[in-house]
Amino acid sequence: MKPELTSITGSFSRWLGGKAPNRSKRVLINEILSIQVLTTAIIGMLAVAGLYWGGQWVLQDNYGRWAQQWTEELNELGAPLYLSDDDEAAMRLESYTDKYAEIERVVYYRIDGKTLFAIDKRNSPETSQDLPDSVLLEARALVGSPEPYVMHGGMVDPRRFQILAPVWTESIPDDGLFAFDPQQSTPQSQVELIGFVGMYLDFSMFHDRLLANINTAILVLLAVLIISAAFGRRALRKALMSISDLQRPLRELAKGNLDVQFEPADHREISEIVEALESTANALSERDERLLKLANHDVLTGLYNRRRFIEELKTELGHVLTEGYTSALMFIDLDQFKYINDTCGHPAGDRMIRKVADELRRTVGHDGLVARFGGDEFAVLVSRTAKDVVKSLAESILADMRRLTHIEGDQAFHVHCSIGVTMINGTETNQDELIAQADIACREAKSAGRNRLRFYNLSEQEAQRLSTDLGWMNKLRSAVDNDEFEIRFQPINCIATGETTHHEALLRLPTDDGKLINPDAFLPAAVRFGLMSEIDLWMIRHCAEAYAKYSVADSRLRLSINLSASAFETDNLAAYIEKCFADNDVPPENVILEITESLAVRRPRDVEKQIAALRALGCELALDDFGTGYSSFSNLQRLHVDYIKIDGTFVQDILNNPVDQKMVRLIAEIGHEAGMKTIAEYVQNEKALEMLGELGVDMAQGYFIGRPVKRPTTKSSPISLQSRRNRSRRKKSHSA
Repeated sequence: MKPELTSITGSFSRWLGGKAPNRSKRVLINEILSIQVLTTAIIGMLAVAGLYWGGQWVLQDNYGRWAQQWTEELNELGAPLYLSDDDEAAMRLESYTDKYAEIERVVYYRIDGKTLFAIDKRNSPETSQDLPDSVLLEARALVGSPEPYVMHGGMVDPRRFQILAPVWTESIPDDGLFAFDPQQSTPQSQVELIGFVGMYLDFSMFHDRLLANINTAILVLLAVLIISAAFGRRALRKALMSISDLQRPLRELAKGNLDVQFEPADHREISEIVEALESTANALSERDERLLKLANHDVLTGLYNRRRFIEELKTELGHVLTEGYTSALMFIDLDQFKYINDTCGHPAGDRMIRKVADELRRTVGHDGLVARFGGDEFAVLVSRTAKDVVKSLAESILADMRRLTHIEGDQAFHVHCSIGVTMINGTETNQDELIAQADIACREAKSAGRNRLRFYNLSEQEAQRLSTDLGWMNKLRSAVDNDEFEIRFQPINCIATGETTHHEALLRLPTDDGKLINPDAFLPAAVRFGLMSEIDLWMIRHCAEAYAKYSVADSRLRLSINLSASAFETDNLAAYIEKCFADNDVPPENVILEITESLAVRRPRDVEKQIAALRALGCELALDDFGTGYSSFSNLQRLHVDYIKIDGTFVQDILNNPVDQKMVRLIAEIGHEAGMKTIAEYVQNEKALEMLGELGVDMAQGYFIGRPVKRPTTKSSPISLQSRRNRSRRKKSHSA
């Protein structure tokens, strides 16, 4: 299950209300509806309150205007009561109050607050009561002011009001009427208070109508809320149904099923989510296909790679064991393929490999499974077949390869191959044994002259060797996976001073009884079974860790690490070394990387490129096993190395072999001319060390210098050319 897909579908499922452990579940539609109902209720209550208070304000305003109008008219109508006994005035007052149902009673008071005249529609006992002094003083203050009356009530009981207004007369002085002088100020009118009129109002009818209207509004609002909630729930369910429909495909996505179908959505937002999920599923599916192809197929040829082929072989072996039929495994190795790489470079070799792969596909067809096993090696698995059928297919492959010609520039390369075949009949123990058998048969075909076919025929000696190789393979696999290797450090000394310049890190494999096995015993098996590259990386990583550990006590520590040909098969060697050194704070200039001369000559372009990258990193380079089997001196001009390690075959018998002595002197002189230092291996005694110093060799390594140890040290050794010369002088002087 992909972590990105799990994160996407998990979050989306939780948002949809799906299962989430240890977390309370909430339903989205209920939350939205609750918010909707709550919002509508708040708005409704605000509307009702606004309606109520707005109605009250309107009524209060109307009450005030009506009260002012009625007071003024009652003031005029009741004035005669104070001036003369006018019965018609009482009748007019009664007639006036009858016209307004809101006027409950009208009382006229004398100037001292005593009741003068009253009209009471309800015969209230308060009608005959006199005005209190406080009210009387408040009413008198209104005489001559713009305020026409005093109003009480309206807050406690907004339906009932009490209005008290003064009744007064105004007159202009007589002497100012006929002798009016415009130049003089306007004469002041004379105001005379004659009494008060009290009016008691009851607006219950209007107030009840307001409350009735408010109740109706509340009922309408409740109906709107109910209808809105029902309609909203239905609309939301319909709108969110598209999201609910996503739960099932999302669960399938969470399970890793990328072939799910999403229902189309009507709403734009949901439709965009669906499109995004579909795009995500398609992108993940395409990515999985690419990753699966990269994991199972060779990048260059598109054939199955080694890992996938071994899986298929393991499955086929299981079927053979259970069903009892016979299958076959072919191992195909191109003959002299390195020449095209050495002559035209690796791009040309890659083009040739692709052409060979295409030819193998056409020849094998549906009869077998073709894979690139590595480099210029291919493997073919043929299921449910017989020996004569496999032989015919292998001969067809040989014939087609002979006819295949690869043109590169102005050169033509003819492709030949050697084929080893082993039959799978259920007697084998595992797939590694089958691969070893096919490899042995292929090597026999090469030994017999190449460009031919050989079936695996197990002899007693070969069976023993195969068993040994398989045992080594299991031990090496366990050692790589479980860090069972050990590292020993052998000093390399300056011959002139005896100072230890650096240590070579040597790989050892411990046995069950505590002994250590030298690499010569197990590295050939590691190369045959493709484990060498992993061992190289293990060595680099653990040497970096060892340096970080031992350099704390000895800051002058320098290490030399051997690299095999397998380490140069990938382009990320320098990057891997840089990371290991950075993780362990290893200065690259304190590390020397050793490569064999045979590797440098066989794959010059790759090696030169890798050497440049390693030198750019800061490491020094040493050419190991120099002088064996190649025109070595011509290669020194193009190989940018810092040290030449003279092969031990020139050192072991150097005291007795003049040719070895001349060869070592020549290597030392040429190395010095090229700016390189020379190191002699396998130095076993003092006389050999002394002769190497006289021949111009700079450094020495061997059991006489120091055996491999667990902990490296840079203490100077008493064994040096200078100390021997001093001893020799002392002996001569003593003899004299």
